[in-house]
Amino acid sequence: MKKCGRCGKKKEFAEFNKDKYSKSGYRSQCKLCMTAERKRLAKHYKKWRSTPERLALYAEYRKKRYDKVKMKARNATRKLTKQPCEKCGAKKVEAHHDDYAEPLNVRWLCSCCHNLWHKDHGEAKNP
Repeated sequence: MKKCGRCGKKKEFAEFNKDKYSKSGYRSQCKLCMTAERKRLAKHYKKWRSTPERLALYAEYRKKRYDKVKMKARNATRKLTKQPCEKCGAKKVEAHHDDYAEPLNVRWLCSCCHNLWHKDHGEAKNP
């Protein structure tokens, strides 16, 4: 028998989920309380995600992430063969576009050199 940390009722071990990190080997809350808590949180986060501020942030993220010009450049880059980094010669490289309007005009830079390039030059054209 084990006491539920949420409802306070004593229940059989079969009514608790296993937890290898706890001392007893079982969760502190029974399965029924865990289900109720998950439902409560799902309802809360659904309401939270649909607030105007959250929706505006998500729209801004999507616009920045999935901009059509950038997507076209990314897809064109997949057809190119990777070259070593222009600066240091590293093999693990990223494609850098100076201008997204020219998707096949790419600089191959490792992540370190890529970050340094942006630090020195800022964002690319047509961001």
